[in-house]
Amino acid sequence: MAIPNVIINKGQGGLGRALIGEDHITGLIFFIANADLPSGFGTSDRIKEVFSIDEAEALGITEGSATTGVLWYDVNEYFRQQPKGDLYIGLYDDTSPDLTSIELMQAFANGKIRQIGVHDAGTTFAASATTTLQASVANLNAVDMPLEVIYSADFSGVSNLSTLADLRALSNPNVSVVLGEDGAGAGAALAVSTSASVTALGAVLGAVSLAAVNENVGWIAKFNFATTTEFEVPAMANGDLVKDLSASLLSTLNDRGYIFLRKFVGIAGSYANDSNTCVTAANDFAYIENNRVMNKAIRNVRVGLLPNLNSPILVNEDGTLSEETIAIFKNDADAALDQMLRDNEVSAKAIIIDPAQNVLTTSEVVVTVQIVPVGVSRTITVNISFTTSIT
Repeated sequence: MAIPNVIINKGQGGLGRALIGEDHITGLIFFIANADLPSGFGTSDRIKEVFSIDEAEALGITEGSATTGVLWYDVNEYFRQQPKGDLYIGLYDDTSPDLTSIELMQAFANGKIRQIGVHDAGTTFAASATTTLQASVANLNAVDMPLEVIYSADFSGVSNLSTLADLRALSNPNVSVVLGEDGAGAGAALAVSTSASVTALGAVLGAVSLAAVNENVGWIAKFNFATTTEFEVPAMANGDLVKDLSASLLSTLNDRGYIFLRKFVGIAGSYANDSNTCVTAANDFAYIENNRVMNKAIRNVRVGLLPNLNSPILVNEDGTLSEETIAIFKNDADAALDQMLRDNEVSAKAIIIDPAQNVLTTSEVVVTVQIVPVGVSRTITVNISFTTSIT
């Protein structure tokens, strides 16, 4: 028996301090019949901001409910992955699901949403939906409100996953599609009871919210999606268990740009295959983290330079930009990226301003920003062999 003593265990997290910055701010769109709107929502009051599953439940989003059970599942999975999340929930009429609602959500949030999930379970998946979503992203980019979209639709009628469209053949770099689903827990039960896909959208959305902007949600050391029950048996959104699918089919689905969960021999848990977007893998924005880094850099540089809009510009006798003017613009743009560099969200940066540009004629100052991103170890190659001696 141990010597009697007073044992004190120091806890952490009790203060519930809010996260710094806005990278974690997220949106979730769910389509539901107007008659089934939970008590905290109305046809003229469709968007609410919540910071926990308890706050969502207080709005009438109920676990196990025939009308809001799937929505509860998405929200709960989001906060399971991101306990300090900030989630805007938008509920829209399911009689005619409008994917452009992401624009309404972002406007309501004053442009703060960084990533948004769209759960469109009542619609059979079609790759064309990602094009509609990308068009809305373009509209938001034009008004300085960039975000990433993670889309989920109904795959339950897909009997052969090899027939799914190649998302990498599209030109929709700000949209990702979740194909993964739970295979034996609450998600699987909901899929059976609703006769529709109930994907891992909420969990993937939470992981993206938790990740630093440069981090891939497939990072094994940080993003385990499984609990003792949920996602411990990963499946695809048509009900096929991942363990029953061939390695070649899984590779094909990854190459076609879908996001799903998988397991690894020798390590417990279930993990995302990658952070694919709907554009060729050779594109600079083929992965969610590439877009999040660029979106953050754009936001930061814009805010850093905005005070200089309509400012006086000093030029030299020959009309070239003065060193003083160049220093002002360069320093403001540079400072806007300094924190990203300190946080290892980018590897390096440079601000270039050509002094020869004719500002007196154009009234335009052109600032070139160059960013070296952080890499991702998608493949680790090990060469191993016996040897007679170590060199």
